[in-house]
Amino acid sequence: VALRAGFDPQRIGYHGNNKTEPELRRAVAEGVGRIIVDSFDEIDRLISVARSVGGEPQGVMVRVTAGVEAHTHEYIATAHEDQKFGFSIASGAAFAAVQKIHAADGLELLGLHSHIGSQIFDTSGFEVAAKRVLTLHTRVSDELGVQMPELDLGGGFGIAYTTQDDPSDAAQLAIEMTKIVEHECRAQGIEEPSLS
Repeated sequence: VALRAGFDPQRIGYHGNNKTEPELRRAVAEGVGRIIVDSFDEIDRLISVARSVGGEPQGVMVRVTAGVEAHTHEYIATAHEDQKFGFSIASGAAFAAVQKIHAADGLELLGLHSHIGSQIFDTSGFEVAAKRVLTLHTRVSDELGVQMPELDLGGGFGIAYTTQDDPSDAAQLAIEMTKIVEHECRAQGIEEPSLS
C-alpha cells in the first residue's frame, strides 16, 4: 500500500514476525529502509536474500524484548519475556542477534526496536524499556565498536476506546519520551540515537 501510494521506501520500517522469503526479497528489491527482525530464522532468510539481490546493504533493526510489563491488558502486552515477538535482552539473545547481523555481508545494523504493548496511557513503562534498551545499545558500542544511529521505542499509545479511557496528548508523550532518552544517554555517556 505504501509503495502504491508513492511513499519513499527508504522511510519504511518493515515489521511482522515470520516474514517469508518472497516478502523479504520484495522488501530488499524495493529498497525498504529498515527491516525489523525478531527471530534467528528471519535473520538467516534475510542474509540469504540480501546476498542474492545484491546492491546496497539492507538496513536492519533488531526487535528486542525489554522484560517490561506495561500497564495494559495481558493480551496486548508485548515486551514481557514469554512471548513471540523479538529477542530477549535478559537471556542474551538480543546481543547474539546484533552480533550475527553485524557480521553478515549485505546487512547494515541501524539500531534496536522495542514495543511494550498497546493501550498504554503513561510513559513509566517506556522509561524502564528505554533504560534497558539503551544499556544494550551501549554494550553494542563498547564491545562491537558499532554506533547504531537509530532507536525505536515502538508505539502503543492509548486511545479513547471508552469514556473511561483518558489518553495523553501525543505531543506531550513525544516530549516525555525524548526527555527519557536524553537523560538515559547522558547517564550512560553515549550519543543520542535518532528516536522513533
